[in-house]
Amino acid sequence: MQKEAYYNLKAVLKQTGLKADTLRAWERRYGLPSPRRSEGGHRLYSEREIETIKWLVARQEEGLSISRAVDLWQQLLAQGRDPLGDSPPEAAPPAPVHVEGETVAELRQEWTAACLAYDERRAEQVLVQAFALYPPETVVLELLLRAASHIGDAWAAGEITVQQEHFCSGLTVRRLQALIMGAAPPTLAGRIVVACPPREEHVISLLALTFLLRRRGREVLYLGANVPVERLEALVRAARPRLVVLAAQLEDTAATLQDMAAALQRAGARVGFGGRIFNLEPHLRQQVAGHFLGETVDQALPAIDALLEGPAAW
Repeated sequence: MQKEAYYNLKAVLKQTGLKADTLRAWERRYGLPSPRRSEGGHRLYSEREIETIKWLVARQEEGLSISRAVDLWQQLLAQGRDPLGDSPPEAAPPAPVHVEGETVAELRQEWTAACLAYDERRAEQVLVQAFALYPPETVVLELLLRAASHIGDAWAAGEITVQQEHFCSGLTVRRLQALIMGAAPPTLAGRIVVACPPREEHVISLLALTFLLRRRGREVLYLGANVPVERLEALVRAARPRLVVLAAQLEDTAATLQDMAAALQRAGARVGFGGRIFNLEPHLRQQVAGHFLGETVDQALPAIDALLEGPAAW
């Protein structure tokens, strides 16, 4: 029988990219990993413990805190499943891999129900499960954005309260911000500025777009809601982006977006735009000095790529 190999701390740090203090803190606070000790008291790590560390690091890169990642690990073990997937029990169903499957819809429905019930912990557990099963892009597009759209429609129809809508939006915004913070540094040329025009406070679609662009290696400067025209003009002249992306959800902010796009065009910037109001009122697209990016966030991604392939505006 082949004897199991063990690795010292230095080798593990080299394989995982962690700092020694971080790894020791994980062991002390969460009991993961749980190395054995040599006769001299030095830590010795098995192959599985190294893979456990890599699994935890991967969950952090998807936007989870280390405590949430450990919770997910323990949850999967409690369900009789191996988080590393190397020896799943025969009775365990295979993890879903297709977006078309019912599982994504069920997770979205459960997350929406938790939000409407002001159950933040349950909503977070649903997202932990979703990120464990699916790529971050899938969770953002198929769960968070579609749920946010459904909740917004329910509020507009008077089916839920404004407090419920605000609570749901707050959870979505915080999760998207965490994902953006955890994204890797840009690898592609062509800076993009993303902003809402004056009086526009709805930022979820632009946060999602910012995250997805960063996942694709793009450099994105996210400015947020209600950006004054003169402030954006000044930034554009200083930062010289290849593209400025604007979004409006309401008719009155479509008008401020129109004014902002015209000012940016006079400043020599290339502008892309979108938002719910331009889907509801397609004739408004012709009034904006810019390129309509499509009706959904995922449609905007190839449209932005195409604009960035053209000659620079500066």
